[in-house]
Amino acid sequence: MRSDALRRRETILCTARELFAQHGANIAMDLIAERSNVGIGTLYRNFASRTELVEEVTVSTLQEILNASTAAEARLNEDHDAWTEYLENLVGLNIGALSEALGAALPMTLSDRVLGIQRECAQAVSRVLELAKLHELVREDLNGVELVTAIGAVTRPLPRAFRDQAPHLQSRLVQLMLDGFKPHAMAVSA
Repeated sequence: MRSDALRRRETILCTARELFAQHGANIAMDLIAERSNVGIGTLYRNFASRTELVEEVTVSTLQEILNASTAAEARLNEDHDAWTEYLENLVGLNIGALSEALGAALPMTLSDRVLGIQRECAQAVSRVLELAKLHELVREDLNGVELVTAIGAVTRPLPRAFRDQAPHLQSRLVQLMLDGFKPHAMAVSA
């Protein structure tokens, strides 16, 4: 693929991801094309259907989680700040808003491509979490599913009334969650 075509494709993906997080995956394809500064024909040449675009946004998001996990795993033994940076990277991916939008738009049976990278992500997150536990950076009773679910929950879009009345609420909730992951936090029995 030519470099200009690759850049257009990446622009469409980034724009779609942003719009899916803000408005859901049923947003008009025309709007995605318009905001990407491409024609609708160019969008459909790159992604033949909404389902294909949704899957590609899903895969690219999972790839970013995998990349963040791999980077954190490589650094955690020498640099304990890598754990905080890792959590900040995961929060920055806006997993909550995206998972809600993408989950509703993906087919009931996920492709092998999505399932494969999803599995790789789960394993990578677990490895990073185990290293963080080894270095006493995180509480022992936290597992990978809880970690990702908590980040997803706290990064879901807030209702407008909350956003308007307390504009810093989401960042405060993120900090409370991150503090709760620390080893000194009181363990709660399930």
